[in-house]
Amino acid sequence: MSDESSDENYDADFTASMIRFRPGALVIARAITGDRYDAEDAVQAAYLRAWRKRHQLSDLDAVGHWLATIVRRECYALLRAKKKWAEVPRESREPRANACDPAEVVTAGEALSRLRRAFSRLPSTDQLVWHLKVHEHFRHREIATILHSSEGAVGARLHRMRTTLREALA
Repeated sequence: MSDESSDENYDADFTASMIRFRPGALVIARAITGDRYDAEDAVQAAYLRAWRKRHQLSDLDAVGHWLATIVRRECYALLRAKKKWAEVPRESREPRANACDPAEVVTAGEALSRLRRAFSRLPSTDQLVWHLKVHEHFRHREIATILHSSEGAVGARLHRMRTTLREALA
């Protein structure tokens, strides 16, 4: 049997398991989020993450527990994001009357350009760490595993990047 054929079989078995465990995943997500729509969003995000990492799972019999863990993490990430949004004062979320002030637009554009230049000068590994942390919401432990590094090194790298980017905006 070729590697391609076994990969296809693994993917088919993995997909079947994901379909079988979806109702349970929705129950978990609904219990954590308390909202049907948030639960759907969390399960969808969890399934996408699980699919991307499917080859890290060596035992297909563990799919149910593995998916449940990913669903829980996605739910908590969603709730953290909603909490942060709720903590932002309402007036900050609404457009300001002078939001189209040309001077502010130019100043903001210049700041964004400085930030982009500073970010592009960062080493590619730092850029990857930033992406995994900020956009993918990975934990330091997960990033450390990906980079074959330590959690402390990941934290230090993120701290240095924040400092560098903050200085670029000063």
